Amino acid sequence: MYKYLIIAALGLGFTACESLEEVPFSSLAVENIYQNEADVDAALLGVYTAMNSGVNDLWFFLATSGPGESVVVRLKGDGNQGRLSSLGFAPQDAHGVWWPTFYRLINRANSVMANVSRAGLDPALEEEKIAEARFLRAFAYFHLVKWFGGVPLQLEATTDFSDETVKKPRATIEEVYAVIIDDLMYAESRLPASWPNPSRGRATSGAAKGFLGKVYLNMAGKPLEQTDKYDLAADKLKEVVNSGTYQLQENFADVFSIDNEFNSELIFIRPNIRENGAGTVLTFFAGVPNSPFANRNGQYQFGFTEDFYDSYDTADVRRDVTLLYSYTDADGRAVTYNDTLNPPLPFGGYNGDKGIGFGKLKDPFNDVSAFAHTNDILFMRYADVLLMLAEALNGAGNSSEALTYLNQVRQRAGLEDITTTDQSELLEVIKQERKWELAGEYQEYPDLQRWGDIEESLANNRDAVIFKTTYSPSIELLPIPQNQIEVNENLTQNPGY
Repeated sequence: MYKYLIIAALGLGFTACESLEEVPFSSLAVENIYQNEADVDAALLGVYTAMNSGVNDLWFFLATSGPGESVVVRLKGDGNQGRLSSLGFAPQDAHGVWWPTFYRLINRANSVMANVSRAGLDPALEEEKIAEARFLRAFAYFHLVKWFGGVPLQLEATTDFSDETVKKPRATIEEVYAVIIDDLMYAESRLPASWPNPSRGRATSGAAKGFLGKVYLNMAGKPLEQTDKYDLAADKLKEVVNSGTYQLQENFADVFSIDNEFNSELIFIRPNIRENGAGTVLTFFAGVPNSPFANRNGQYQFGFTEDFYDSYDTADVRRDVTLLYSYTDADGRAVTYNDTLNPPLPFGGYNGDKGIGFGKLKDPFNDVSAFAHTNDILFMRYADVLLMLAEALNGAGNSSEALTYLNQVRQRAGLEDITTTDQSELLEVIKQERKWELAGEYQEYPDLQRWGDIEESLANNRDAVIFKTTYSPSIELLPIPQNQIEVNENLTQNPGY
């Protein structure tokens, strides 16, 4: 959220929003909180800061990119990392931290919607604030429904803690998607196309359209298979493309540079700053041994497989940006994957099943704390939209038109154009292109779900082979967190757990 205001929020605005969530409104004198636009923006900041979850960034990564076949984890004991990367999910796994995180966000968004009218804003401005809250609520529900299936719908601000209010049963997947669509349709017509400093990073109309297209594309795939949604997805994603607001960066590496923040390719991100530990810790956990990119003590907890490295064309400029096959360590030594150094590197060296490091998370400011990295979390960028549009057009039978958008991404990567218009062949090309382009960007597991490819993917998942994970329909969804079932007897577990 508003990057330059986060520090103030930690000391002032954020505290107020925490109180809104945890104490019934009857004891808070809400009329004294929502008095003007600044108060509303402070409350909205509280919605955004629910996504600033510190160490939980690790579990967000492991619940989204972790189950893809290109990712391996170093810690292969009977723990969260190994289970998530091998798709051997368990109800007690740490992915469950995102259930209360997203419901905290949802409740704060509901609070803004319920109380914004108290501020006496111009009607159009009031609608803009509501649109921002509804976009964020849709963002949270979209992740919940993709991970867990049908979840409880909380659509009003919590003013009491009765069982009827807080112990709701699960809605259906279709019911959750209906809420998401309604929220995003409201947001896309009322949010601005962009924000000036210091508000860059807030939700925009382009972000709402992009996520609405993504929602339709997911509904067209499994488990709903509502193939009429391909056309809706294509139409909405074309609006993003035709807006002229976004464009591919000429240099792929520039997309991820901390010196090129808010660049033309980024549609919705979570900005991070290093002050007061308000940055991301994900860079620290991904940091390769003795790394000059994530501080000397980077944890090297996960990486990419050698097979994934080898899958890239040698002309593909994305390979050596995405994967740190070689680097110079903090002591000035040249490190290459699978080489032996003396004295040795931590964690048994840079080799084997621990994976090739993540190049997209470089932060050269390695003299600060683990929680102070400024790499932004990229929830959606323009290349993702282009590839989704190609997939939607191909799914709708417009394979020739799909090539236009697919090849824009390939041309930036330094690759030749694809020419096939065979629908099945082109789908496989688009799938692989998403894996190369968006590696480690929280897309892998949701993509496998939509394509119905999880069972096939297991055979190519090195950690799944090590852990001897066998396919079961249960792993098409994550398990409902056990601690949530224990406090809400109306929640039912996903089958197979």
